[in-house]
Amino acid sequence: MTEFGLLLVELAVLLVVVSGLMALMARRIGISRLQHWLGGGRLPGAAKGILLGFLTPFCTYSAIPVVIGMISARIQTATLTAFLLSSPVLDPVIVAILIPLFGWKVTVAYVLATCLTVLLAALMADAAHLERALRPAKASAAVATSDSGPVTRPAPAHDTCASLQYDPFTDTAPWGGWRAEARPALRYALDLARSLAIPLIVSVAIAAAILGLVPQELIARLAGPGNPLAVPAAAVLGAPFYVSTEAFLPIAAALHEAGMSLGAVFALIISAAGVNVPELGLLSRVMSRRLLATYTLTVVGIAIAAGYLVMLS
Repeated sequence: MTEFGLLLVELAVLLVVVSGLMALMARRIGISRLQHWLGGGRLPGAAKGILLGFLTPFCTYSAIPVVIGMISARIQTATLTAFLLSSPVLDPVIVAILIPLFGWKVTVAYVLATCLTVLLAALMADAAHLERALRPAKASAAVATSDSGPVTRPAPAHDTCASLQYDPFTDTAPWGGWRAEARPALRYALDLARSLAIPLIVSVAIAAAILGLVPQELIARLAGPGNPLAVPAAAVLGAPFYVSTEAFLPIAAALHEAGMSLGAVFALIISAAGVNVPELGLLSRVMSRRLLATYTLTVVGIAIAAGYLVMLS
């Protein structure tokens, strides 16, 4: 029960902080400039999404506010997909931890395999126009204060996943300065956290129960060297967990020492980072059920492909 409470508080604070910071960044940079920077066609957009995911050391959960902002700002699907898939499994911290645990060769193989599979998935998502199944958040008309006086910010006309008083990712009003913009950014972050409270509580409770009931010994046995389907088994077993990739890497190293193959270890890491229960609970608010199922299967497929590529390296 204590672990459940601590995890819930940690994720709630993380959601508010990241959402507020992303709101301020979006307002300071400007929506049109963001669209220009993150656009440029499928392949350049997917590459930019991977690079952005690498440069932002977010777990999948903390990347969700950024994804919600990208949806509202109409960022192209290739960029959005590449960022969502790469952010939890590719960043400088992860690479720095992988090198002493598994060595340079395995680390390079992991980075290349993950980049390749994420790139292919992002290009396929863009070609299939999966943005049609996304549900952006709707902001009601709100009034914010800038240096030049009150500015009315109208709501965009599209379907909703949550009723937000204010959405900085659709706001085209002039930048009003850090002090003037801080209050609406905080209001946006709190409204977003409030709209996601129920799925967050339910999914964290499920994740805490799974973590308490599934022993590491069982994972090692099902995904160990005695199982010819160890890599797919590891990818499926990793999906229910919630733990940051950095925190999970020492556990993965211990499982490898216990006999789990490198391919199965990395399939477990990618799956646990990309399709954990709290993340899926929140993504259900911005994705249709079919798209959420497609996303889950895609991450598991990436985990399996990367696992086998690591084994072959």
